[in-house]
Amino acid sequence: MNKIILSAIAIIALLFITAGLTGSNNGLTDDSAILTVTNIQELDDAIEKGPVLVEIGTDRCPACIALKPILVDIANEYEGKATVAYINADRTGALAASFRIYSIPDSFVIAQRTDQGYVYMGTDGQTTTERNKVRFLGLTGKRTLTNALDAAIEYRK
Repeated sequence: MNKIILSAIAIIALLFITAGLTGSNNGLTDDSAILTVTNIQELDDAIEKGPVLVEIGTDRCPACIALKPILVDIANEYEGKATVAYINADRTGALAASFRIYSIPDSFVIAQRTDQGYVYMGTDGQTTTERNKVRFLGLTGKRTLTNALDAAIEYRK
């Protein structure tokens, strides 16, 4: 009986070890195409150049980790047309809190900045100054994010 239990523990341990050594790179991606924003001026500078897809998350959030490869794809695909920005809620809590987040990942598209504040873009092409109406909570599909980004690019023309 003890031999069976020990064998089962050994097999399970081996599975955990090999799972950590194979497959994906544990959620880590080359996110150099994504602008990591640490203050509001960096975000405003990016918006001057064009629309910005923003994700607020953390490095320990599973949904944020799963969203990262999607954001990298979008950043590479939209290079020169729009910016993909990341705000780390753990490292820049005050900046993240300025957007009144209560759940992560929290993503949204800023079409432009006006004297009245940010103009946010929905997937339907409608703009609003109320971020809560057009934000994406949780793991969001690439098509949803690019629809809003495409509408923001069109809006800026």
